Amino acid sequence: MGQNCYFFGTFNPPHRGHISLARAIKAEFNFDKIIFVPAFCPPHKETLDFIHRYNMLKLCVDKDLGEVSDIESRLGCPSYTFQTVNYLLNSKKTDNSCVSSVQIPFIIGYDALIGIKKWKNPEILKEKLEFIVLKRHSGVEKSDIEALSREGFRVKPAKTIDYIDVSSNQIREMVSNKKHITGLVDDKVREYIDDKQLYRI
Repeated sequence: MGQNCYFFGTFNPPHRGHISLARAIKAEFNFDKIIFVPAFCPPHKETLDFIHRYNMLKLCVDKDLGEVSDIESRLGCPSYTFQTVNYLLNSKKTDNSCVSSVQIPFIIGYDALIGIKKWKNPEILKEKLEFIVLKRHSGVEKSDIEALSREGFRVKPAKTIDYIDVSSNQIREMVSNKKHITGLVDDKVREYIDDKQLYRI
């Protein structure tokens, strides 16, 4: 069995950019599957109820790509990444689907990675995560990656990932303004948003 990679985020809502990035990462690094982990109660963001974001991910993540985990709904608030990572590693002896190595492959955007030392307990993240970093619009600065590597962070820049110009914030604004989001999200996600009347003001 191959290694799994984890994709944390609010996914508010999940869009085609998330799915395309996950597919490309899975192919480039030959991961067995991508595990999507929606945040239960992110410490610095107000977001849609967890159950809606979880349900939307379930609608757009097929089994060939990976699966969606509700792990953070079973942990305390706020949802700190280090707590979830510790739980995953402590669970691996009883749940073979959790992790396959001591260091967990973890998808992260370039800008988030550069600010990783401001996250809660970054030393734990440095020890237990292998960062798969995505390019931002202007690319990835080699000097930044080298600086983090010298400090002990294990970083692997994704080489085949192109910047995708779509964001969850953009989609929420479009729905609020009664604009069509066809093509930006999976059709099942769009139908779910319409059915539940989400992101309306």
